[in-house]
Amino acid sequence: MPNTLVHFAAQGAASHGLWRRVDPRWVYLGCLLPDLPWILRRAVVGLSLPADTFDLRLYTMALASLAGTLLLCAALAAVTVAPRLVFAVLGLNTLLHLLLDATELKWGNGVHLFAPFSWRMTGFDLLPGESPVYLALTFAGALLVAVEIARPRGAPTGLDLRPSRLAAAGALLAAYFLFPLPFLGAVEASDSYSVKTLREVDARAGRSVGLDRTAFLATPAGGFVQLWTGERVRATGRLPSHDATVSLHGTFLAPDVLRVDRLFEHRRDRDWPSYVALVLLALVWARPIRRRAPA
Repeated sequence: MPNTLVHFAAQGAASHGLWRRVDPRWVYLGCLLPDLPWILRRAVVGLSLPADTFDLRLYTMALASLAGTLLLCAALAAVTVAPRLVFAVLGLNTLLHLLLDATELKWGNGVHLFAPFSWRMTGFDLLPGESPVYLALTFAGALLVAVEIARPRGAPTGLDLRPSRLAAAGALLAAYFLFPLPFLGAVEASDSYSVKTLREVDARAGRSVGLDRTAFLATPAGGFVQLWTGERVRATGRLPSHDATVSLHGTFLAPDVLRVDRLFEHRRDRDWPSYVALVLLALVWARPIRRRAPA
């Protein structure tokens, strides 16, 4: 998926075009919301918390869908003084985020726009992840938010923490976290992110798989692809002679042997721009607090 600064550039410009006086805190938060489940998944995996790898992936996919994220938008909007406006800003940015994600050419990846009615992934496959367009938008996003932090700001859209609002937000937040549970089977049946193929180890032979930005390891014993499950499988076909981050289409010849049919090697790291974006988002949110603090 494009890094978060790309979303800041495209969605920030679109939002300010629609709402001239909109509070930028909600705009740039809306740019991030569909990625929160993936951040949660990375934290669970990084901390080695007890969770089934496949069920965690299924849960994350459902949570990151348009329908799931709109529940989170509603929960956040419920505790603001302008809930309809904030929900519109967050909801539109959620939709724009997923549509922008779908523009990237990805293998075995996509977005769930029509859940829970359909769990088929949507992808427009317009631009490769290494496209100069995304690079230009990365720098534009950083510049846009830096200007946002520096320029004078009007009154922020504040919070309304009355008990009734907190209760509504709590109910919506619970619905957000519970939303995926009835649909885990349907998500798996769709084979999104090749979950079904990878989970059914004994039935892998002859099945195709798509993997986006996974690790390829070149060893004296041959090449290996590390799946997002952590499993390594032997790779055959036209392969790099060095370790690399790759996207690929392949076919399992055996449960632990993958023939690589198409492969693309990524040469840019997309994590650091997203880390920069998180810092900028924190500064956008901290700024009103700093302005009200006594000198």
